[in-house]
Amino acid sequence: MRLCNEEINRIRNNFLELLDGGYPEQVYQEFIEQNTVLVPREFVQNHGVNLDLVFRKMHLAKDYAPDFFYLSKSSADWNLILVEIEKPQSRYFRNQGNELHSDFLKGLDQIARWRTWFDNHANMVGFIDGTIASVRVPDSMRRNKCKIKYVLVHGRRSEFGNNEVRRGLIRAREADDFHIISFDSLAEALHTKSPLYLCVRKNEHVEIVSDRYIDDSVFAWMDPSLLKITDELRSDISGSRGRWCSSRVNGGMVLDHVLDKVGRCVA
Repeated sequence: MRLCNEEINRIRNNFLELLDGGYPEQVYQEFIEQNTVLVPREFVQNHGVNLDLVFRKMHLAKDYAPDFFYLSKSSADWNLILVEIEKPQSRYFRNQGNELHSDFLKGLDQIARWRTWFDNHANMVGFIDGTIASVRVPDSMRRNKCKIKYVLVHGRRSEFGNNEVRRGLIRAREADDFHIISFDSLAEALHTKSPLYLCVRKNEHVEIVSDRYIDDSVFAWMDPSLLKITDELRSDISGSRGRWCSSRVNGGMVLDHVLDKVGRCVA
């Protein structure tokens, strides 16, 4: 589901205005959660964002929780993408020189800590076969290799856009599995992106906390007993029957068979 031009323009304009406000990081986190078309699509493969799900604060360990997490698959492998959101006012460089600012070093250090955590084989296996097992569907692709990818959203483009040396110093910190992007880039090419279901990983299920129907792939592929949704989303799904697209071999639409089996989010 793509947004109409009017809604895209509203989101873009409100976001860019917010970037100039100097607010705490949580304000930007919440705005992106409410407007998931802004979630970066780095490392997305040809199958798109898996199940149209983006997780907020997916816990790796007690002190490690990426601001956003999503999966994307091809026919051969999975990309597991962890996103760290800093602040628009976070700096890349100190003063007028090219020495890296402590803000930027802090963001790079966070990515390094996640990378170190995944370098532990037990952590990697536990995350893949435990934490995200229920959303790594279909089952026929469970054996496909998983590759961890990292994204750091940091600062504003104005700090380096016209300075080739600064751009080079930022690029030098990137890698094949790690991209650094500015907050400005989140508001670009929104017409090519679709909204996502914002969700939360619980111990025994996944809660979709979005209120609007996007697509029914998550209901077609996931075990409905492992899902919970808001009352608002359930109502919007029912009212969007004309946009349901997944059917069953034995007849009828998938949502006709599974919606009653999906649990209810309790505030």
